[in-house]
Amino acid sequence: MTAAPPLRPRIAVLGAGAVGGYIGARLFAAGEDVTLVDGWAEHVAAVARSGLAITGARPEENETVRVPILPEDRLADLGPIDVAIVAVKSWDTRRVAELLRPRLAPGGFVVSAQNGLNEPVIAEVVGGDRVVGLIAARIGVELDRAGRILRRVSRGSPGIPVFRIGEPDGRTTPRIEALRDLIATVDSVTVTGNLTGERWSKLAANAMRNGLSAATGLPIDAMDRDPLLRRFGIRLAGEAVLIGERLGLRLEGIGGTPAALFARAAEGDSAVLAQVEKALTEAAISGKAAGQRPSMGQDILKGRRTEVEEIYGPVLARAAETGVDAWANRRVRDAVRRIESGAGRPDPAFFQLDPFGDTATEARD
Repeated sequence: MTAAPPLRPRIAVLGAGAVGGYIGARLFAAGEDVTLVDGWAEHVAAVARSGLAITGARPEENETVRVPILPEDRLADLGPIDVAIVAVKSWDTRRVAELLRPRLAPGGFVVSAQNGLNEPVIAEVVGGDRVVGLIAARIGVELDRAGRILRRVSRGSPGIPVFRIGEPDGRTTPRIEALRDLIATVDSVTVTGNLTGERWSKLAANAMRNGLSAATGLPIDAMDRDPLLRRFGIRLAGEAVLIGERLGLRLEGIGGTPAALFARAAEGDSAVLAQVEKALTEAAISGKAAGQRPSMGQDILKGRRTEVEEIYGPVLARAAETGVDAWANRRVRDAVRRIESGAGRPDPAFFQLDPFGDTATEARD
């Protein structure tokens, strides 16, 4: 089941939101056989009528791609699918995997291009040898309205590859090499033999950014300019990294900063904390990603269901197993839960405490 797909595979992208829509549109623009599939009727109608508009970080990156799109109830119209890219919210993973199972070609496979730890969920439905992972970092995309995606980071930006792809068992297989070549038409990509460690590192990055943006209503650069919110984010990532270390995972960098530095900061190393703060402050001041909101921050603003349980649930469950006091992650999860339930509103004031100071003791309660 790890053979390369056909030379021109039939590709379906399930979830044509910011990440899925962008990947699918760029693949189609490169000449691939791609169809987007989505459950939002207004979005499907807008793309079918006028194409998917992409507003890039630079004027020359603006384009409208007339990529085919179908509603979910017409998935069968595609015929056998060689490569299914799943980009739906994590809470919808199992349902979409069930839709895909009878639609996969004999050698077809599923690519999880999601936040969270979803490869095991998909494997339970379609089989463990039919799943690979794709991690997006620094892609900076937002579905700001039906039929239009904004990207705040330029294509081909130097530094960390935008995409990492890998087999769950770490092997470099023919299908991973073929997938790498496909995704390279979208943006920079590398193959990883450490998908589990990469996934946990991305989970730590999501824990650092997503819930805090949702709970405060602020974009990333605004959070990093605020001394207390910046420190709170470091604490969030540090707790998750400590858990990963105790699980024996090989962790990758978070936004260009070695993951271990977040853990040492969380353990109380003031010199390391200052080093990480300096890196975050410089990035915020640079303005390269001004106004960028992570997906959960976007969801709260638009009244959509978030992935709070899928991001913070694994962190808090493993915290109990490994003996890490993940009080900051618990505090953020609880704040987002209240906002989603209608019992609160995003407010930076809820996090105006120093997570490395004396007030942190009270926050643990």
